[in-house]
Amino acid sequence: MIELSRADISGASASGTEVSGNQRELYQKRYGGDTYNTAYYLAQCAKSAIDVNYVTALGDDTISADMISTFSNAGVNTDLIEKIPGAVPGLYAIQTDENGERSFLYWRSEAPARQLFQTPQSETLKAELMKKDWLYFSGITLAILYPKGREAFFEFCQAFRAQGGKIAFDINYRPRLWASEDEARSIIDRAYAICDLALPSYDDETLLFKVNSPQEAIDRITKLGAKEVVLKNGAEKVYVHSHGQTEKHAIVPATDVKDTTSAGDSFNAGYLYARLSEQDTPTAVKAGANLAKQVIAQTGAIVPVTPPTF
Repeated sequence: MIELSRADISGASASGTEVSGNQRELYQKRYGGDTYNTAYYLAQCAKSAIDVNYVTALGDDTISADMISTFSNAGVNTDLIEKIPGAVPGLYAIQTDENGERSFLYWRSEAPARQLFQTPQSETLKAELMKKDWLYFSGITLAILYPKGREAFFEFCQAFRAQGGKIAFDINYRPRLWASEDEARSIIDRAYAICDLALPSYDDETLLFKVNSPQEAIDRITKLGAKEVVLKNGAEKVYVHSHGQTEKHAIVPATDVKDTTSAGDSFNAGYLYARLSEQDTPTAVKAGANLAKQVIAQTGAIVPVTPPTF
């Protein structure tokens, strides 16, 4: 989507800024969204070592074209992005409080991404995705898809795993995107049941599933079928369950927090990069945490970072 975030007025000459109507605030226009954020940071980490493809649907307008160009220039492969005539991208604005904690305003009820997996190009998309090793999506992915497309997507996921593909999933629960908590619980649990790597946050698990401890969240998700679970919990210990055991990994809390947008998305990218690079879980947790700390020390979802080294 198009991202609008408040810009630092002291540096108001930055390119790409738009001045609000009252002329007292500057808003910077960028592009973001939870799954793209992870794709971007994974591409920054991996460079050419991992082929990172992004799947979405955009319009045939000039902003959609600029989005695709921006994604490509960031090292993200855009060959699988659908272009729907007459459609325009969704929009969101980031608001942050004095502690850097963020909230969002969305305008995306007609976003073209909602049509994925039910367009005439869907069969071609599925065939291309079958050639990939991993598929990553989120609860937001599931929430925005129309019901017909969501069911088609779940059917594809089953086929993808049956031929050896691996799936990573982050709950990323946003209440306003769902018709009800019951619907969200049902759909998200279906995703946990087909994923190889779950990357939830404890806050989301608490909000939607009313768990009372990180271990309860881990137990709940593993019983559904997830093979590896990485439970993020802000500055608290990260719980990682794999090979039948749960370990707690301490992280060094961030001391510079300007904007927590994309904290979890970037952690996921760092963790995925390390695991795909055959690193162990402590190294992967450290990579994810260090990447997230770089991101929240800056403003906006998409920022420059220094990749982890192993």
